[in-house]
Amino acid sequence: MPTRPTSVRRPLRARLRVSFLYAWALVHTFRWTLLLATAAVMLGGLLFSITPHPKNLGGAKPDTLMSLYGAWSALYGQALFNPPEVWYLEVLHGVYPLIGFVLLGEGVVRFALLMTSRRRGEREWMSVMASTFRDHVVLCGLGHLGSRILELLEAEGADVVVVERDGTSRFAIEAKERGNPVLIDDMRDDRVLNQAGIAHARCLIAATNDDMANLEVALDARRINPKIRVLIRFLDQRIGAKIQDAFDLDEAFSSAALAAPIIARKALEAVAGRAERG
Repeated sequence: MPTRPTSVRRPLRARLRVSFLYAWALVHTFRWTLLLATAAVMLGGLLFSITPHPKNLGGAKPDTLMSLYGAWSALYGQALFNPPEVWYLEVLHGVYPLIGFVLLGEGVVRFALLMTSRRRGEREWMSVMASTFRDHVVLCGLGHLGSRILELLEAEGADVVVVERDGTSRFAIEAKERGNPVLIDDMRDDRVLNQAGIAHARCLIAATNDDMANLEVALDARRINPKIRVLIRFLDQRIGAKIQDAFDLDEAFSSAALAAPIIARKALEAVAGRAERG
C-alpha cells in the first residue's frame, strides 16, 4: 500500500519570506486606499498647519503632529477644534467624514473579506499571494507526480505557484496548508496563467495526465514569457521527444521513463546483495 507523502516543513528563512510576501501582498492590494487616505491626511494637515487659532491656541498655528492628527480625526468625524475657526476648515470637517467612510470603511470591509479568504484558502487570497512572486516555478497539475515534484521544490526552498483543476484534491489541500498559493482553475486559460505570474516565472512544469493540455499550456507560457524554461509531461515518451524538438521545449518527460532507471537500479542492487550473501 503506497505511503502518504510527508509534508515538507519550510526552513525559518523561507517561512519569514512567505510572511513578508503576505504583508507586501496586503500593501499592494490596498495601495490605492492607503495612497488616497495619506493624501487626504497630508492635505488636511497642511490646511491646519497654515491656520492661526486665536480661540484655541492663542493665535498660534498647530505644529505638524497636531495638524496631521486633526486631519486624521476629521476623517472619523471628530473635530480637533470645535467649532472650526475658518471657513475652509468648516468645509474640511463637512467633507472628510464622507471621504473617511468611503475609504476607510470600504478598506476595512475588503480587509476582513481578504482575511476570511486567507483562512479558508480561497481564490482571492491565492491570487494575491501569487501576484507577489518573482523568479518562481509554476506547477500545473497536482496529482501524485505533481505533488512529489512540489515537495522536492519546497525542500530546495523554491517558490511555487500551483494550478490545479480539482479543488477537493488531497494534494491541493495539503499544498495550501504548507503555504503555497494554489489556483483552482483551468491552466489552459491565459487569465489563470497571468494570475500565476507566468510573465515573471523562471520555469513552468506541466505535469497533468492530459498530453494535449500539457502541450497547450507549454506553448501559451512560452508565448507570454519567451524566456521561461518549459518542462512538460508526456505519457508516450517517443511522442514527447518529437514534440520537444518540434516546439523547442526544454524537456519532455514521462513518469515511466523517469521511474525505469530507479527500478532497474534497485533490482540490480537486490541481485548484487543476493550474490554477495551466496
